[in-house]
Amino acid sequence: MILSRIARALKDQSWLAVGIEFVIVILGVVIGFQVTAWNADRAEQDVITRQLHEVRDDIRADITAIELTRDASLWRLAAAEYLLTEANDGAGLRSMSTAPGGTVDATLLPIVTEADLPMLLARVNLIRGVTGRRTGYQSLVNGGSLRLIEAGELRSSIQRYYAGYDDFQRNLNTFRDIRSAALPVLFAHGFSLFSDHDIDTVLDAARNNPAFLAYLRTSRETGQFQTASILAREDEARALLALINAELDE
Repeated sequence: MILSRIARALKDQSWLAVGIEFVIVILGVVIGFQVTAWNADRAEQDVITRQLHEVRDDIRADITAIELTRDASLWRLAAAEYLLTEANDGAGLRSMSTAPGGTVDATLLPIVTEADLPMLLARVNLIRGVTGRRTGYQSLVNGGSLRLIEAGELRSSIQRYYAGYDDFQRNLNTFRDIRSAALPVLFAHGFSLFSDHDIDTVLDAARNNPAFLAYLRTSRETGQFQTASILAREDEARALLALINAELDE
């Protein structure tokens, strides 16, 4: 219809009408491109929003897993501290001013009761990991959406969080390697990794076997490192969850 009007205006040499029709055509093309761009941007934002929802679900699952690992780490540290104190090993956790990864407030440790005594060595030996969920993060990375998140703090926090997960897992593997190296010492006393053991037998071994005592000391040291790391990890997860909630609630 517009083309027929332009043709008629040209035939009639109505240059004003021709100019008006050309302006209408150009405006139509420009508006069409703009609408297409708006729709593409809206679709892109919808994808990012959906993927951020997935990341949020993953972080919530991570926090649940981190809480379990945190509690196991605190128990590991408390058990090592108790055994070393009872074995008259001298300086305890409260005097440890430094440790790789930070220090742990001794008041956070659970109270060891008589019912806990048979399980203390098993708690020292337990190095619980965190199986993190990365579905949402992989969607962001593989789809190229991570770079499109406009909130710079959120984008960098997501990257730091998942990079930190890899570092945390590597540290856990190192702790497990240390435990594996101590297995001959444990087995020599008839101690398995996760069975209950008579507390007097465990303390006697700590008092009379330097290698076993060194294992308990090392477990306390690595336990402090592990616990400080998992507490920091929990703080990072909760901070990232707050950023995602703020972004999605806008």
